[in-house]
Amino acid sequence: MDLGYSFGFDLTTALTVVVSTTVLYFVFVGVLALSGQRLLAVPTSLELALFTVLGAVVGRSLLGPEPSLGAGLVAIATLFSLEAVSGRLRTLRSRHAEERRSHAEGRADKDRAKAVALVVAGRPVNEELRRRRVTEVALWSVLRQAGIRSYAEVALVVLEVNGRFSVLRTGEPIHPSALAGVRDANGIRARLEGHSTT
Repeated sequence: MDLGYSFGFDLTTALTVVVSTTVLYFVFVGVLALSGQRLLAVPTSLELALFTVLGAVVGRSLLGPEPSLGAGLVAIATLFSLEAVSGRLRTLRSRHAEERRSHAEGRADKDRAKAVALVVAGRPVNEELRRRRVTEVALWSVLRQAGIRSYAEVALVVLEVNGRFSVLRTGEPIHPSALAGVRDANGIRARLEGHSTT
């Protein structure tokens, strides 16, 4: 079968697409990792424009000098394969971290991505807000969407690993398991218990 005739490219082009797709996938994942969780949650207009342009450049670069149906199919298959392998590695790494944590509580927590508390017991955690580059305006946008009118109504705001926010209200008990995967869960639990008794 002549790939050049059927799909508009040859084996060399297919290999070039696979290699360029693989390299660009890891570059793009690296850029997202460096940008942090907040970018996925509330990107600014400039950040959104930057990632749109970056996506367009990456998309065009994947297909090689002459875009074709075959090059597009190879690029898509490569991307899905890379994401499947990456997902499997994340699952294995997560299991390994859980096993390590069961043997030595606390050490594994520092080694893996964790959700972080941005507001605890009605008080913003300014250090985490700065570290995650979440502005007060962005935080209040999240709180308004959750129907919150003041910090006094907030037991906990968590920036999840996937970049989304979870807002838990005061006045309702928080099960200890609700803090699983949150950095410094024990300290947060103590602050919440101290807040509920006052």
